[in-house]
Amino acid sequence: MNTAIAFKILHRRLKFRNPNHLLKIPPDFGWTHNEEIQAEAYLQKLQELSINYTYPGDPLYPKNFLKMKEPPLFIEYIGKPFWMKHWCLSVVGTRKMHGLTGAWLKEHLSAYLKIQPICIVSGGAYGVDQMAHLIAMKEQVPTVVVVPSGLVDLYPKNLKHDFDSDHVCFFSEFEIDQPLRKSHFYFRNRLIAALGEMTFMVQADVKSGSLLTVHHALEFGRPILTLPAHPALLGFGGNIKLLQEGAYMVSDSLDLAEVWNAEVSSTNCLMI
Repeated sequence: MNTAIAFKILHRRLKFRNPNHLLKIPPDFGWTHNEEIQAEAYLQKLQELSINYTYPGDPLYPKNFLKMKEPPLFIEYIGKPFWMKHWCLSVVGTRKMHGLTGAWLKEHLSAYLKIQPICIVSGGAYGVDQMAHLIAMKEQVPTVVVVPSGLVDLYPKNLKHDFDSDHVCFFSEFEIDQPLRKSHFYFRNRLIAALGEMTFMVQADVKSGSLLTVHHALEFGRPILTLPAHPALLGFGGNIKLLQEGAYMVSDSLDLAEVWNAEVSSTNCLMI
C-alpha cells in the first residue's frame, strides 16, 4: 500500500494523536477496504485543492519532529516547505500586544531579518504572532503559520486574505475542514516549539498560552529568549518569570544575533 495512505488511515484511527511515538507503519497494521477508499479519496481532494502533505519517512517531513513526543502522523500545508532550507525561529506572544512591543518588533526583528534571513514560525493569532508574520513578509523572508484548524477553515479568519504571499506557508496537522476547538491550541503550540531552533517569547502574562509553547520548547531542549520589561508594566509578567528562570534576555537585534550565533549557527547541524 502507498505509505501516505497508510499514515492517513493511522492518523484518522488514532484521532490525530500518536501515543506510541510511531515513525513507521507497524508491520502488523491492518486496515479495511473502506478505510483505504476513504483515505485515497481524501488525498485526491488535497491534490485538487493544491494542498501538500507530508508524513514520517517522507523527504519533506520536518526533521525537528523526529525526536518529538507524539510526532505528528500526517501534516498538510499550503506553500513551500521552508523548513527544508531555512533555520526557523519560533516567535510567540500575547494577543493583547503593548504598543512598545509592536514598536520593538518593527525595529529590531526587522533589522535582524535583514542580516539573518531565517524562517519565522508562529501561530497566526492576533497580536505578536501576526506582527511577526507580517514583518517576515515585509522583509521577504519565509514564515510558517501553524494553525489550530484545517486549512480550508483557517483560524483566525483574516489569515486567508491578509497573508497571501509566496513567503507564507500555512501548516496544520488537522484535516482540511476541521473547525477550531480549544484543545487544538495545545497541539498547535507543540508544533510551533518543535519547528523552531529556539523560541522567542516576546510578551506574555504569567498565565498565558505562550508559556505553554515555552514549556514544549524546554521539553525539546530548545533555548528560550524574551524581552526585558519593567515590573510595573501590565502584561509582561511572563517575561519577568522567564528571565528569573534563566531565559536569554534580548534587548535589541544585536542581542538576538548574538544568541542565535551562539546557540544555532555554531552547531554542527546541517541544512538540506
